[in-house]
Amino acid sequence: MTKVKEKNFECELRDCGFSVKQATEYLELVESGEIEERIAVLKRRRNEALTAIHIASKQIDCIDFCLYELEKYRKETL
Repeated sequence: MTKVKEKNFECELRDCGFSVKQATEYLELVESGEIEERIAVLKRRRNEALTAIHIASKQIDCIDFCLYELEKYRKETL
């Protein structure tokens, strides 16, 4: 892989949430031709991102409930 392509690909990996170390390790897999391991790494990163979304969704639901309760209380006390 050329340095320009490698740099662009590293930027894409960073956009996917890879740390610099993870991106470097992934690029080593690219160089060694480890397709199955690359697929496994990308699937793990996808699962991590999906888990983060689920956690954030639960947090938003909790915040919405707290807001609902506060607004309800405010209306009752007016």
